[in-house]
Amino acid sequence: MSRPGFTLVEILMVIALIGILLSITSLQFSDYLNKDSIERQTKELYADLLATRTVAVTQRTSKRIIVTPTDFTFISSALGGVSSVRTTKAITKPVTWAGKSSVDTTAQITFDERGTFDIDVGNGSTTICVASPLEQAQYDSVVVYSTRIHLGKIAFGEACKSANVSVK
Repeated sequence: MSRPGFTLVEILMVIALIGILLSITSLQFSDYLNKDSIERQTKELYADLLATRTVAVTQRTSKRIIVTPTDFTFISSALGGVSSVRTTKAITKPVTWAGKSSVDTTAQITFDERGTFDIDVGNGSTTICVASPLEQAQYDSVVVYSTRIHLGKIAFGEACKSANVSVK
């Protein structure tokens, strides 16, 4: 006489399959969270650069953003006169600046009263990269030209340089 129901072996197989599926899903979810964090920080930096540039134009004063290994600092008056810190935001992912680690140098972007950025780099632009080029986020860098700012993506495995970034 057979009884309706599942055998112990069948239940153990189902539990094993569920465990395997959950482990695969958790790995993919972890990658998704990492990419999202990179994109969020990149877009936040982009928006902050645009806002600082807009404020420089509307207030007709120079404005500066200083990028350090731990934060972005927004200075309300960058040239001449008294400078004051407007805001500081924490950085969650490592940042490189035009091929140099932000640990070695502090990155400074100053917009004048016309909203232009004085570039002393030979190719007419400078780049801030938010993560390693081995990570596959959609946006992972911000390219700052003298008169415009763009989001970009570093070529896989390349260094943080404007020439290695495809502007989106």
